[in-house]
Amino acid sequence: MVYGGRGMGRVDGKVIFVPYTAPGDRARVEVVRHKKDYAEATLKSLEQASLLRAEPFCNAFGRCGGCHYQHITYPAQLKLKEESLKDCLYHPVKAGSLDLLPCIPSPADRAYRIRAQLKKGKAGGREVLGFYERKSHILVEATECPLLHPLANGILKSLQRQLEKRERGFSIRGADIQVSPDEGKGLIRLWMEGSCSPRMAEILGREIPGVKGVALEGKQKITWGELTLTYHWPGILGKRALITQASYDSFSQVNPYQNWNLMRRVLELADLTGEEKVLDLYCGSGNLTLPLAQRASRVWGVDLDRRAIQNAAENATTNGLPNCVFLAASVREGIERVLGETDSINLVVLDPPRAGVIAALESLTLLRPQKILYVSCEPPTLARDLVRLRELGYVEKRVQALDMFPHTYHIEVVAEVIRGWEP
Repeated sequence: MVYGGRGMGRVDGKVIFVPYTAPGDRARVEVVRHKKDYAEATLKSLEQASLLRAEPFCNAFGRCGGCHYQHITYPAQLKLKEESLKDCLYHPVKAGSLDLLPCIPSPADRAYRIRAQLKKGKAGGREVLGFYERKSHILVEATECPLLHPLANGILKSLQRQLEKRERGFSIRGADIQVSPDEGKGLIRLWMEGSCSPRMAEILGREIPGVKGVALEGKQKITWGELTLTYHWPGILGKRALITQASYDSFSQVNPYQNWNLMRRVLELADLTGEEKVLDLYCGSGNLTLPLAQRASRVWGVDLDRRAIQNAAENATTNGLPNCVFLAASVREGIERVLGETDSINLVVLDPPRAGVIAALESLTLLRPQKILYVSCEPPTLARDLVRLRELGYVEKRVQALDMFPHTYHIEVVAEVIRGWEP
């Protein structure tokens, strides 16, 4: 398996990529696209099934593009993710010298997702919500999804019923659903076609069970109810539990059960004594900033999302953490502002989007951190950025994979990078 969720084989020396296969399969495939150095194919039949195979648990698997690995046992998925991570890092950063730690399994491999983004399409003349097929804009209707938390599935079913009521007089392009298992409530955000009204938002909020807030975004932006959700995090490494709030339009991890493991692993690798100054870049609502602040002297959190920064500051107050400073700024501006307060930082934690952070790495090293913890959901861009960090005098020591997204090829990674470290 290669990063991206495809099986790889060879025919007469030419590489062939085939989705929905597994190592050990002997398969009959049909080539659908020829490239100079490889070809892409579809699976037609299995002549011999891999011992790694499992029975998919969703009827839409193979059509819906959301899952890539349901046909593979969960323990095997973890091993395959470790191998694909190693493949991504091997040539750029010489992964043979890295301490690649075993992938931490998700506490739940189904019903774990608390967020979903759905598209609108037509099915049997009806307007429905669903997910796109792999590499297409063909919609697969979703009446429920086995990866979604039951609260989210309940809201999805009710929202589908609302779309069927033509007398409502509204049409949408897509929907975001987010829930909090701790609150037992959820939010919906609808991307509207045409106009919308406060009455529409109120009807949806009152008629869909479990919804505490609604946002309609089209020609106008209309909201109803409360648009933040509350989450409870058990204490880590002897510290007290945390309570956080996040707005409907701010980033939050989709798997709260594994997010707690991410928090714990970052804190273990940080190895703080209570005297350190810490910078958390792309901090969002303070997901990692707050537990770091429980163990550091002072922590700065930087994010471009002003609403997330407002949530983060409120979360710090709620949890009695006055040693946090939150800045609504770009990475470069945030670093400049932190340099105005201190000439050095002991630890930098960064959790950038998939595109990575290569353009700001040189600015980051002006803070002279001894350690950087780079959290990534995109190993290829992580590998690229680790190469740049080496050029700036920082060497990766350990890499920890976490399975934040079971049954998909996606991997969450924490890389521990040390200034001047020698393997």
